[in-house]
Amino acid sequence: MSYGSIDGSGFGRNPFGGPSRQGYQPLATQIDPSELQELFQETSANVFRINSSVTSLERSLRSLGTPNDTQELQDGLHATQQETNKTITTSTKAIKQLSEVVRGSSRQERLQLDRLKNQLSDAIQRYGAVQKKIAEKSKALLPTGPRSSKQSPRTPFSDLADDEKIFNGGDGTWQKQSQDQALLSEITEEDLEAIRQREEAIQQIESDMLDVNQIIKDLASMVHEQGDTIDSIEANIETASSNVESANEQLAKASQHQVIFMYLEYCYDKL
Repeated sequence: MSYGSIDGSGFGRNPFGGPSRQGYQPLATQIDPSELQELFQETSANVFRINSSVTSLERSLRSLGTPNDTQELQDGLHATQQETNKTITTSTKAIKQLSEVVRGSSRQERLQLDRLKNQLSDAIQRYGAVQKKIAEKSKALLPTGPRSSKQSPRTPFSDLADDEKIFNGGDGTWQKQSQDQALLSEITEEDLEAIRQREEAIQQIESDMLDVNQIIKDLASMVHEQGDTIDSIEANIETASSNVESANEQLAKASQHQVIFMYLEYCYDKL
């Protein structure tokens, strides 16, 4: 079984080759803000396309093994998966570029990238799951015998008369071989063509399948450092928020104490 995969040769930390040096900012990080948002929008649209393809493939999955299971359906399955594979390739490359671009950028853009990466990962996982179901169902539907209704049922060996059992060698081997030969003779060219088409469809489906686990792993590694930074920012924000609340409480107490002190001072002056 051969599985297609996303080319991972470029999944380094530096999109231009080689390790990134500390303090060195790749040229790609100097992208125009409008172009950055355009890249975000394009990748988000690709995630929507992947999810739409999954919905389409799920409908096709339900048609497998029914009268609607035609060559046109098989061609549609192949075309949809080929197009989705290209979309996933484009999207993973965009996430890689964005992870380099937003490094050192605003918190909002970092969070935006993290959400987009998670959405893409979820879409790819859904896609991989439906691909697996299609392959499994296609294999289960592989014809195993003639579709002709002329085939006569086999007579169980236990139901044969004693003289027939003796003639058959006592263990039913001769009968089984004879029935197998009869079965082969009943397989028509139409049956063979159906088997051939189904086998080709299965091979095509397997060739379209992606190594989803590896793609998800690559996506996670692209923004792992990015994610750590976001977590740190969130933690700092929570700490700062807590400090602000504490400071407000202290100010409120100080203000209350000041009012009491002023009142006592006023009363003292009256004495």
